[in-house]
Amino acid sequence: MRTGYGTIKCHGTRRCIRNGAETGELWGIRVTVANTQRVEVKDMAANINDAMSLTDTDVLAAWRALEGEIVDALMLGRRVSLGNLGTLSLEVGTATRKGADEELRNTEIVAKGVTFRPSKQLAQQISGLAFEWDGVLKQPLADDALYEALNSYAAQYEYITVRNYATLCHCSMSTARRHMAEMLADGRIVKSGIAKGVYKRAFGC
Repeated sequence: MRTGYGTIKCHGTRRCIRNGAETGELWGIRVTVANTQRVEVKDMAANINDAMSLTDTDVLAAWRALEGEIVDALMLGRRVSLGNLGTLSLEVGTATRKGADEELRNTEIVAKGVTFRPSKQLAQQISGLAFEWDGVLKQPLADDALYEALNSYAAQYEYITVRNYATLCHCSMSTARRHMAEMLADGRIVKSGIAKGVYKRAFGC
């Protein structure tokens, strides 16, 4: 593990954090990490290969085996400890909101995703990071730019989540949920069946 990570550059985006007929609009700033570069498993395997007497193939084979073990454990409802990284566990809930006096049926319980809880060690390391704003305050995308961004995203990825949408379109999570509900209603996106809140790309039309 390297040391001296330096300063992480961040973007600032003006967004509507409250919007309604009764409350009116309230604007704020959303901060996100500027570096969107994704590190692939093969890249990490190459780095491990440089540091240890293992080939890329050995590292990737071990990783695939570990992936399978993690998925199997989650599918059995178990919590998965990832050592100094943290813990993975299933997040479950009900398909619709239930009152305290209502009967709960098995079929109404659904998987909502996977929750990652960082270890105390990782949380302490992250808390010590230094950040720097790049000085640019972005504005929410206009409709034309919004559709262009969505089409560009759809060309690269099969699925999109509410958080992906919020990041892509420079809007709040509540606004992203509202927009995606509208797209779901008019057929531009469909539910993926993978987990709640994950949708298949259907825009570009």
